[in-house]
Amino acid sequence: MLVRLLIVFGLCLPGMALAGPTSRPDPETGKALAERLCTNCHLVGSVRQEHANPDVPSFREIANLPEQTEGAVAARIMLPKHPMPQIPLTKSELSDLAAYILSLREPNAH
Repeated sequence: MLVRLLIVFGLCLPGMALAGPTSRPDPETGKALAERLCTNCHLVGSVRQEHANPDVPSFREIANLPEQTEGAVAARIMLPKHPMPQIPLTKSELSDLAAYILSLREPNAH
């Protein structure tokens, strides 16, 4: 059931971005959100952080997972697994955050 939901959500994400006030996700806005909301657990960029948990994957590691997509990243944020908390985000913020995470992907990654 969860896999079906993730697939459906992944297919709908590009359309959701078009429905918002802007037509494209903004990685810079996503970066600002990540720095505000995610740095207690995740390393969100290459900047040194004091609170990142070494047992939690960095955003760069998440971006470089094989076959990673914005839809999959967004679905994982919307339907988090413990210990990740539920983070209330608008559709636009969710798209921006997912776009930022994928902007960290290595050029020759999967």
